[in-house]
Amino acid sequence: MPAGLNQVCKVIRFSYPQDDSVGGAVPSGTILYSFLDIRIEGMKPTTALVEQGVQTIELFNAMLFEGNVGIEHNDQIEIVLPAVGWFANKKFRVIGVQRASSHPALDRNQIKLTLRRWDISHDNDIQ
Repeated sequence: MPAGLNQVCKVIRFSYPQDDSVGGAVPSGTILYSFLDIRIEGMKPTTALVEQGVQTIELFNAMLFEGNVGIEHNDQIEIVLPAVGWFANKKFRVIGVQRASSHPALDRNQIKLTLRRWDISHDNDIQ
């Protein structure tokens, strides 16, 4: 594991191949990558919104060490290791991707991600 990257994640991409009996979408998650090294840190909410009492979503910055993986907006990141910690078994949705300016084949590439926490809204959601 490279220095500074202290967690391991998997990347899941969802597609919607069919509808359920009442016309709602049934997402199908596919694991794209397993055991990628990552570091996640929380972002400070915008002070102006907090002062106004607006509920802000939890945003996070992340560094993903595998600069040559095909990660996209709306992919899901799930922390799998370590088994204990603030983000153990938590899921995040990718809302921003910034790639390094170096060649994609170089081993030192990293991807900077902007994430938001993902929680299930009802029991029908995939966990």
